Amino acid sequence: MFIKLILVLLLGWAGFSLIKRLKSSDSSSQPKNGHGQKMVACETCDTHVPESDVIVKNGKNYCSKEHAE
Repeated sequence: MFIKLILVLLLGWAGFSLIKRLKSSDSSSQPKNGHGQKMVACETCDTHVPESDVIVKNGKNYCSKEHAE
C-alpha cells in the first residue's frame, strides 16, 4: 500500500512538472515586453527595417532616403 502511494505521488509530481515546463516554454516564445515591431523589407535592397523607421514613397517601403530616390 505504501509503495502505491509513493508511485501515485511521483506520477503526480512528474505530471505537474511537465505541465509547468510546457506552459513556461509557450510564454517564453512571445516577446516579454510587448514592444516588438513589424519588420518591413526595402524595395531596393530587401533589407528588413522596423516599420517605424521605414520611408514610404509611392506606396513602396525603403530603408533609406537614398533608396527612395
